Amino acid sequence: MSIRQLIEKILNKWPAKIICFLLAIFLYVFHQVSLVEKKSFVVPLNVIENGMVSHVSQIPSTVSVVVKANSNAVNTITPSDITATLDLDDITDVGKYELPVNIKISDRLMEFDPLEIRVSPEHISTKIEIKKARFVKIKPTLVGEVAHGYEVSGVDVIPSYAEVIGSESMVDKLEEIETTKVLVSNATRDFSTEAEYMPVNKLLDVVEPGPYKVTVSVRPSELEKVFDEVAVLPVHLNKKLTLIKEIPPVSIKLKGSMLNLEKYSPAINVVTADLSKITEPGVYEIQLEYNIPTNFTVLETSNEVVSVQVDFIPENSEKTEEVKETPVKPGESLKAVDFSGGAV
Repeated sequence: MSIRQLIEKILNKWPAKIICFLLAIFLYVFHQVSLVEKKSFVVPLNVIENGMVSHVSQIPSTVSVVVKANSNAVNTITPSDITATLDLDDITDVGKYELPVNIKISDRLMEFDPLEIRVSPEHISTKIEIKKARFVKIKPTLVGEVAHGYEVSGVDVIPSYAEVIGSESMVDKLEEIETTKVLVSNATRDFSTEAEYMPVNKLLDVVEPGPYKVTVSVRPSELEKVFDEVAVLPVHLNKKLTLIKEIPPVSIKLKGSMLNLEKYSPAINVVTADLSKITEPGVYEIQLEYNIPTNFTVLETSNEVVSVQVDFIPENSEKTEEVKETPVKPGESLKAVDFSGGAV
């Protein structure tokens, strides 16, 4: 067959042949599309910042990934086959950047045909600052209340400082980092325990997150308490003398252990006035004596000196005649005896 005859044969009824050719292509594409399915995943977004900068603004922790592949193959794909990263290592200047989300797939997925992967969002905007390291104080987080009558007197941490790495603006403002909870409920004595760094800001990295040794010191609480209307006990007054009126009560302010001071009640002789040097009637200034238990400290008293007035005891009240018992003889009646010595 000559070339001319071949061309005439190809061009014979060419509109129908073109339509058939296009229809065949359509049917092939439709068949291939019918064999492809899509599957959605949510995968973690890893930020790579091993260089000299650090991001400041919040970055999503995950991204959405849509995979299209053969229906048989797509069902075998898992989130572990896909890795999403945001790479900051090549950035050296501060500023605001629009960074692409990089997708990496496992070697197994590289063999799939067809395979299409789309990530959302494709780019992420973030602010970049120079990275800085600094040592800051470690602060234990105490939780609960020690036993009644006790208090926390001190907290020690070993080590006391930790190195923190992050953006310059954040690290400069940071004064301390806190630990996980240290329970002190109902404690009555010193104790030691372990705690770790409590992450509160994902933009900061603590080089040594613990565990740290935490020692809590516990001691009895002190209390200040005022005792009002405390009676003053007069002592060693001459038997011939008497007080004209009672000595007014005083108030005392004491300091001591809460547990001891809460249950303390002043004794009858806690405040005394020594009248042994008074021999004659009159008005005298007497120094008070405070007999406070040694485990308390006297902070304040309302009086150090009191004024007392004494006089002689009246003669008719000094003594009462002693009544002697007289045996009664048979036939005699009892006689009333008065205290002046005469029979009634």
